[in-house]
Amino acid sequence: MTYVRAFGLVALLALGPLASAADQNGLFAIRGAGLLTCHTFVQEREAASDAYVMIGGWLDGYVTAINELSLETFDVVPYVSTELLTVLINRHCKDNATDIVFAVTNTLLAKLFDERLKSSSAYVDVRVGLYQMRLYTDTIERIQTSLAGKGLLDIEATGQWNLATQNALAKYQESVGMNGTGFPDQATLWSLLRST
Repeated sequence: MTYVRAFGLVALLALGPLASAADQNGLFAIRGAGLLTCHTFVQEREAASDAYVMIGGWLDGYVTAINELSLETFDVVPYVSTELLTVLINRHCKDNATDIVFAVTNTLLAKLFDERLKSSSAYVDVRVGLYQMRLYTDTIERIQTSLAGKGLLDIEATGQWNLATQNALAKYQESVGMNGTGFPDQATLWSLLRST
């Protein structure tokens, strides 16, 4: 087990109440996959190893802890899947081999913290052709609001998935060089919701 001083004060302060979730000296224990270096993370991801699967489990556990321990937080990453988190971590890790997975993850979550879902939101099943996923009503409302703000949707944001939203999303996808499927895949959600 390793102990670290609460680093990146700005990142930790962005997580609000979690900034004080260490001992009186700002130290706390990091366990499991959080101790891995970026070099190891990249290797295990490329090998699609059992260790990489375990890293995904560690990420889910860490996100769950943030959700539980942060005030006004139901889901810190409401539209970001575990796989997208690993893609984002991998992007950083390729250029920063000695960083540890915990530090990278914590900094990423701190950057996303203001976009968290603050209270419970019902799931909606979204189906487009053969593809389907579940999104929070709140996330669909954010999609609709963003699309309306771009002049692509002229209905009220209701948080319910409908053909008008699907068609507007397809137009957005085409406008940014994506395949205009109208399906709210992870790349589309990241592009649309991170740009608002």
